Amino acid sequence: MLIKTLCSLLVAAAIVCPAEGQLDIFEESVHEYEDCRGLYQQPVGISSGGISNNAMTASSYQTKREPWTGRLYDTAGAWTPKVQNAYEWLQIDLGKQFIITKLHTQGRRGSDEYVSEFFLEFSDDGRTWRRYTNRFGIAEMFVGNIDDSSERKITLLYPIVARYVRFNPQRWNMLISMRVELTGCEYTEKTASFSGTSYIEYDMSQQAVQSTSDLLEMRFKTNSPHGILFYASGNQGDFMLLQMNRGYLNFSIDLGSTQTERGVTEVTAGSLLDDDQWHDVIIQRENKKLKVVVDRLVNLVETNGLFYRLDLDKFINIGGVEHFMQDGIKVKYNFNGCIQNVNLNGARLIADAQTQPRIQSITIHGGVGSFCGMSAATPVTFPTLESHIKLEATSSTGIMAQFDFRTHDEDGLLVYHPMAQEDSGLTVIIDEDGFVSYRIVSDTGQLVEDVVRNNDVTRASDSFADGLWHTLFIEVTDKKVNCTVDRNVKVSNRDLDVTPAVTYYLGGNELFNGFRGCMRNIYVAGRIVDLEDVFTTSGENVGSEIGTCAIRDRCTPNPCEHGGSCTQSWNTFQCDCQSSGYKGEMCHISAYHVSCEMHKQYSNVEGLEPATIDPDGSGPFPPFDVQCDRDNDGSIITSIGHDSQDWITVNGYQDPGSYVRMIKYAADDMLAMEDIIERADRCRQFIDYMCNSSKLLAPYSGDSTDQNIRTYSWWVGRTYQPMYYWGGAAPGSGKCACGLEEKGCVGGSTTCNCDAGLPEQYSDKGYLVHKDYLPVMELHFGDTGTVTDSKLGRHKLGPLECFGDDLFDNTVTFNMPDATLEFPTFEANNAGDIWYQFKTTVTDGVMVHCTGDTDFIEISLFQSDTIQFRYDVGNGVSVLSFRSPAPLNDDRWHTVHVEKNRQQAWMRIDDFTEVTLNEDADLIRLLDLKTPLFIGALVDYNDGYVGCMRGLRVNGKLMDMSGQLRQGEVYGVVRGWNCGREVGVNLKQNYMVRYEFDETQGLSATDFQYATIGFSTKVKQGILMQLKSVETPDYISVEMNNNGGVKVVFDVGFQREEVNTPNIGIDFANTQVHVVTVRRSDRGRRVVVQVDNYPPVDYTFPVSESSDTILDKPKYLYVGNNDTTNTNFGFEGCIYRMQVDNIFPLKRAFQDPRPDYIQMTPEGAVREDMCGFEEVTVSPEPIKTRPNRGELQNVTYPHSEPKELSPEERAVIG
Repeated sequence: MLIKTLCSLLVAAAIVCPAEGQLDIFEESVHEYEDCRGLYQQPVGISSGGISNNAMTASSYQTKREPWTGRLYDTAGAWTPKVQNAYEWLQIDLGKQFIITKLHTQGRRGSDEYVSEFFLEFSDDGRTWRRYTNRFGIAEMFVGNIDDSSERKITLLYPIVARYVRFNPQRWNMLISMRVELTGCEYTEKTASFSGTSYIEYDMSQQAVQSTSDLLEMRFKTNSPHGILFYASGNQGDFMLLQMNRGYLNFSIDLGSTQTERGVTEVTAGSLLDDDQWHDVIIQRENKKLKVVVDRLVNLVETNGLFYRLDLDKFINIGGVEHFMQDGIKVKYNFNGCIQNVNLNGARLIADAQTQPRIQSITIHGGVGSFCGMSAATPVTFPTLESHIKLEATSSTGIMAQFDFRTHDEDGLLVYHPMAQEDSGLTVIIDEDGFVSYRIVSDTGQLVEDVVRNNDVTRASDSFADGLWHTLFIEVTDKKVNCTVDRNVKVSNRDLDVTPAVTYYLGGNELFNGFRGCMRNIYVAGRIVDLEDVFTTSGENVGSEIGTCAIRDRCTPNPCEHGGSCTQSWNTFQCDCQSSGYKGEMCHISAYHVSCEMHKQYSNVEGLEPATIDPDGSGPFPPFDVQCDRDNDGSIITSIGHDSQDWITVNGYQDPGSYVRMIKYAADDMLAMEDIIERADRCRQFIDYMCNSSKLLAPYSGDSTDQNIRTYSWWVGRTYQPMYYWGGAAPGSGKCACGLEEKGCVGGSTTCNCDAGLPEQYSDKGYLVHKDYLPVMELHFGDTGTVTDSKLGRHKLGPLECFGDDLFDNTVTFNMPDATLEFPTFEANNAGDIWYQFKTTVTDGVMVHCTGDTDFIEISLFQSDTIQFRYDVGNGVSVLSFRSPAPLNDDRWHTVHVEKNRQQAWMRIDDFTEVTLNEDADLIRLLDLKTPLFIGALVDYNDGYVGCMRGLRVNGKLMDMSGQLRQGEVYGVVRGWNCGREVGVNLKQNYMVRYEFDETQGLSATDFQYATIGFSTKVKQGILMQLKSVETPDYISVEMNNNGGVKVVFDVGFQREEVNTPNIGIDFANTQVHVVTVRRSDRGRRVVVQVDNYPPVDYTFPVSESSDTILDKPKYLYVGNNDTTNTNFGFEGCIYRMQVDNIFPLKRAFQDPRPDYIQMTPEGAVREDMCGFEEVTVSPEPIKTRPNRGELQNVTYPHSEPKELSPEERAVIG
């Protein structure tokens, strides 16, 4: 009964329906129908013999390997077809409809024959077949057996309802051999058929519904593209709606709307559903999480609005509504078709409507039947350009053909009829624009042609190649031509000499481009064509598939990520990413850099420049515009602008906070900005308020209904808390900058200048610097009087400025070949990408690995110059390789970016041209990976990578490699660069170390900002370090001067300048160890030189900002001497602990083997030397071995009696 079964739906008013647990419906899990839960599921009877031999058929079979031998556990054999190809099938007639939940397969015992992968097809009538598809609408390629005897059990994520089931092998070992079984439950149907004017209505006015979780299940079939299936509404505006529109199923729900935020959520959940086939609908909601599943096609969304409870207290309608002017309804038709087993939160609505005596709250309008009398027309599929059918029919009145067709392809033949006279005939095609075009050549050669366009007012385009069913009628007589497509009619009255022949070609002909799509309800020469019988007597079938419409809507749901637009043809789809800000086959990869730091690495523009960045890469947040710059210390500045950077006047807002300015930033989502803020060293935002007699942070003591109001004005940051302090002051101070200064504020105010209330114009301004609260999201002002008095204020807010970016600080070193880090399993159902940078000297090593039962992905360095991306998604192992023109194990940072999607594999190394490997999406599975994502080696800890890695991002999300080290013991991985020990070199006057580099090796015209050099000498001469260009005479040199000090010489274009350390009476050429540090800033115009802790020299060159202060394209870095100076004037002594920006020249010089970009003169004479300095080291690390995982704790092991010792053992023990 309805009132009893509405467990969580029809409860007393004001009682909230409890959720059964708090499962995350976004997680992939097996769905179970209430009537077929685990305890009720049983084998259908194939293995037990309950299914008769006659009910098991096949496309073909070998002698003594008949279909009925393909029973699970049958020891006598297995089904094997005559021909070993991918078109063979084993079919089981279950005798009645079952809910199928599990599949069981075996091979042929003792033969090494088995099927490793197969498709599953099912049918209700044995004539029209559909393949089991996955959540993306792609045919599911099931993984079968791995040997000939073990049983493979497969649980379907979403059960199917069917009477007929087919196994269609795709890959096998030796021969196709199968033994099978199915598990499930008998299907009990409760059917209601609707005519388009009938519907069922449930009055909910006395049984209000309040639910935070919902489950709606149903099945339906129809041949009408429009209609309302389900509608439930409440007096507060809440509703739930299922409607068909142009063959698409649209679900809408509103949990509550406000004046500022609409709560309606709309999901397009399926398409091509007007095909006379049963379709399964499952809708689950848990608070604001919503899952809509149609024929296993999954849509996951968050509901809009602020509410999470559904309130229904008006009506629930099935099959239609009384009138269409209701919230959410877009179609103007009630449903015409059949609906089965509508279950809402445990209530079986159709069963309750058919209960006798009828429940008082249920009303049936019109004639609602209790069984489905619809019979599906037999369709035919033309899957290739060559497939077609040839029919023979005659008519004395003229030429006539009529049929329904649907396609996504343009330019294909629909029908061709050669007439009796040579070169005469009728041709009807879909042209390049998707219009239906016909051409008639009469017996006398007269030409008649025209085009029919789609004029449907609800159409998405003028094209008929939209995937929907369209009806074509073409008739040619000696008096007229009538070509009608749907309601689009083209009639031409004219005299024609036409002599009909007997042959009609549908779908193709050797003279024309073929049609790829489906047809049904075919009439030729006024007679209906029975597709299942016609070819037994006449006609010809060339490659077409009778009994199924295999057309797929590859664009529903949209596979193109980030708002890319999808177009499709018969066997593929394309994504247009132009306006999305992303690129690639699936619009998955961002077209922009993740930060200003990376943008500047590839930019030639000095100083401030506009840029577009995407902080989460391929993640969900769109890219946005910023300004990128460097400060005087070389740190990156990221500036995010907004709509309130100019002066805005505040006047006529007297009450505290009555003026509200919402700040709209260039970044649409605060979470995207938080990525920038959290990665930055520090952030700031300038804020300025100018006032005339209007107060700012003065305490407010007037009447107010809000007891939390403390001042006239405040600002709100990303914590959404009112902030009662101003720029230049500290949180919680309640002051502006002047209130914290010794001088104080004007007029004796203790808080702000504006709080003095003076009529003159004053201002309070400064930087907000506490990044935990930034950026400013709202500005609230008051005390600006009326528009007629003199009180007013003006505000201006600067952009958010963030300094630094620690994206590349997340660096680790793999110092053992079996060292690994583990992260969550790599997900790439639709598309997935991995980005990282590496630095190594080894020639080979696996960097990334993740596996499943048979699938895997692997990224590795191969033979020092090649990056390989290997993977297997059911089509065998594929390898995408890129070979670099130079070795990649050169101890420099290199970038790897790999993407795997449904269409192709994609890879880009550094800034080289990307490489791709295209695939046929119909012949592969989606990646099915199960292990964690292993970084550093294979999942079995072999073939490992030794070197550094940083910035690992998976699908746009930063993987915190350093954080894993902080959480506990990680074998063989250390944080940061493992730079080892100190390195020094003892030089004579004619000794030299030369380091050769280019821009790709980490140093360019803008990079030299910092150098530190340790030295000891007794000679007051020589080069400590020199950077030199070869294209120009420019150089920068750090040398000993004649006074025993250090000088830095700049000759970089504007003039020659020399900066010497201060003369403080200390001679650094005293054989003791010293360290000199050189820092440049302000684009090279300012230099600071300091030795040890002695006073530095800070010098700014007296040149304009446009002067050339940059060393262009340095080629060499010299240590001790250069190749042009007299060898008697070189440096003599020891140099150690040397670093130039991110380069450690001496460590590179003495690594084994020595890199080819380092030269030592004289060769063989320059040797490493400790030089007497105190080395800064760490204790030697113990020899590492991968730890044993040990025995399980708190486990009681079964007791076993010790074995009795043998006589030999007793003799040994004594």
